[in-house]
Amino acid sequence: MLKVIREELGFGSVGHRERPMASHIPYLRHVADSILRLESGAVMTVLKLDGLFFQTEDQAELNMRSVVQNTMIRALGSSRFSLWSTVIRRQVDTVMDGDFEDPFCEVVDRRYMTALGHKRMFTNEIYLTVLRSGLRGALAAGDGVRRFLNKAAGRAARDEQLREATTELAELTDNLARDLSKYGARILGIAYRKNEPYSEPCEFLNMVLTCGLQRGMRLPRMGLASYVGTSRLHFSRRTLQAQGAVPKDNRFGAMLSIKEYPPFTGPGMLDGLLQVNHEFILTQSFTIADKPIAQERISRLKRQIGASDEAGSDVENDIDFALNSLLNQEAIFGSHHLSLLCLSRDLEGVNKAVSDLGACLTDMNINWLREDLNLEASFWAQLPGNHAYIARKAMLSSANFSGLSSMHNFASGQRDALHWGSPITILETTSQTPYWFNFHQRDIGHFLVTGPTGSGKTVALTFLLAQAFRVRPSPKAVFFDKDRGAEIFIRAINGAYEVLSPGTPTGFNPLQLENTGENREFLLRLLKAMLRRGDGTAFDRQEEDILERAVVRLMQEPSSQRNLSNLAGLLTGQSRAGPNDLYSRLRPWIEGEKAWLFNASHDVLSFSGRAAFGFDMTSILDNDEVRSPALMYIYHRLNELFDGTPVMIFMDEGWRLLRDPIFSDFIVDKMKTIRKLNGIVGFGTQSAADIARSAAAHTLIEQSATSIHFPNPRADEESYIRRFGLTAKEFNFIRTTPPEKRAFLIKHGNDSVIAKLDLGVMPDLIKVLSGRKETIEECAHLREIYGDDPAAWLGKFCGWEGDI
Repeated sequence: MLKVIREELGFGSVGHRERPMASHIPYLRHVADSILRLESGAVMTVLKLDGLFFQTEDQAELNMRSVVQNTMIRALGSSRFSLWSTVIRRQVDTVMDGDFEDPFCEVVDRRYMTALGHKRMFTNEIYLTVLRSGLRGALAAGDGVRRFLNKAAGRAARDEQLREATTELAELTDNLARDLSKYGARILGIAYRKNEPYSEPCEFLNMVLTCGLQRGMRLPRMGLASYVGTSRLHFSRRTLQAQGAVPKDNRFGAMLSIKEYPPFTGPGMLDGLLQVNHEFILTQSFTIADKPIAQERISRLKRQIGASDEAGSDVENDIDFALNSLLNQEAIFGSHHLSLLCLSRDLEGVNKAVSDLGACLTDMNINWLREDLNLEASFWAQLPGNHAYIARKAMLSSANFSGLSSMHNFASGQRDALHWGSPITILETTSQTPYWFNFHQRDIGHFLVTGPTGSGKTVALTFLLAQAFRVRPSPKAVFFDKDRGAEIFIRAINGAYEVLSPGTPTGFNPLQLENTGENREFLLRLLKAMLRRGDGTAFDRQEEDILERAVVRLMQEPSSQRNLSNLAGLLTGQSRAGPNDLYSRLRPWIEGEKAWLFNASHDVLSFSGRAAFGFDMTSILDNDEVRSPALMYIYHRLNELFDGTPVMIFMDEGWRLLRDPIFSDFIVDKMKTIRKLNGIVGFGTQSAADIARSAAAHTLIEQSATSIHFPNPRADEESYIRRFGLTAKEFNFIRTTPPEKRAFLIKHGNDSVIAKLDLGVMPDLIKVLSGRKETIEECAHLREIYGDDPAAWLGKFCGWEGDI
């Protein structure tokens, strides 16, 4: 009856003849959260790795990591184990969602993300699968007899054998994950999302079967062989198609394999593939051969070469080296296979992908071929455990495998589970991969930025600040500026900006603070800083008592009566009159050259009602008498912002502020405590040496989660390598890269990446993000005419047809 129905259906006879995918997929079920069982009785675990960020690592470090990897493989030491390395390079969508309250920040984000969206960007995902099976080769006979006897002994014996295998594999995988912690290794298992279980190993296997298509896979109740593989596969002689549910999920591919291996291998020899402008899946397997079997094969090959024309040649020397490596336990040997699935979103692009990816293999002296009759077998051989489908394999050493599968990658940042909920922005890297930038490492978000004039440092600072306003709840920002470089930007986002210039009243009056014990204690410290003796001698106890009583008495008065003049009246007659008494030292702050700073009748400093606040410190940076009190008051008032919402404090040329001993002690203490209040501090400087030479250098570097270094031809090794801990390769990038490339180095935790921020196609935005003398004057002129509301002047300043 069923046969009749099939014949009547349009594709019934075709479907009846079709062999299901499940017949090629060897997986049965989860036997533990992170362990899958195969039809053959083998068990396997999958690790996902961030990879070793090789781009800025010194070659000595890469060589050392390759040796460590070889040692790790040698520790397996049995033909029970196989390793499968899988690299999936796939194109990613780089658009970030963002809800900005400020119109200008929204414009910056929309135009930047639009420009980024027009670029093809990729991510490289690295997986390492560990498979434990029965013994292989000549020693497999005894193991097969044991399995047969266990099968005959009943279910209890089989369960015990499975328990033994899973326990051994779990312990081994934990050790591997620990050994590969530098690579960001994580064991894939069952993950709960919205309280629903998902199988991460199934998601990996499905990605291989769908040619890189990412899809969440619920923990199944059915067999895994019938569950994974959500695209329909079509194979021709030279090309395959993975047909997805919708046209955009279709993938076309061709398979490349190694015909002849290169004469030598080394760490990172296939790293060139990670930068090609195509998607691919690179699969390698290494199935360990037991030492007696490997020794017998190498010895037989040595005898054959000795009896041939190759006797005495380099080939024979290489065989001797391999045999000695095996006997001296410097390496183990096994069967290796490599396949490279070149992918394209359309059929026409397959040949281009084959050409470009094949060229990378050729550059490494690999003689490759495009599979035709073995195409389908090579595809199924990508699945870990499908040994029977491997068409081309060769015996290699574990050292060779470490070179071919170095597990190198480019840093991509962190996209999920962040302290502020979402990344700050996406940056393009020099390898066409996105970097999800974020200030924080755990709850520490302080950062340092170095770069000379013209390097793009100010643009980067203000751009990151603009992008940070996507965070929810919306953060508050305070920018301590130099040369008014950020003034236009602060005003464009409707922030308050104050230029601290001698002779121009600031409107500050600290004495009008609320009458609390904390504020009285602060005012006493502030006044002691203001009234320091000219000869540098400390306050005596009598002066401190007089000043304290005067502060307590004045703070009892109404706010409108609290000013420096009335404070001076309380100091009169309290001590022996003289040219250096408290009253005389206070007079310049009332009617002298310092009266512009704190002698306002009404204090106008407020950190409410706006999202951003800027202070230009240029004119007082070198004025010790004024700088310290001004910074002390502003920083004391900043405490009003710390109510649990994110707070960002940026300091351009912060090293000059750190020369102030009072401020230095304050900021060092604040960097250790501000993170608990959900705040971050960022320092910008023209030279790393400026920070490295400051007394607070150790705390600044230690407490900073992120360092951003722009190219600097005058960079010195002492500051960058010894103090900031850069590698020689990173230092060389900083000293030799021209500023026009708009590239810079980001160090964030284990991440080390060269990123780009090129806004050259957006000159109107750059005009706002980084001010120059003429643009600052133009902004001031427009504000005089149209007022301070950015909706009135910003459009005209940027040359837009309409206001934003």
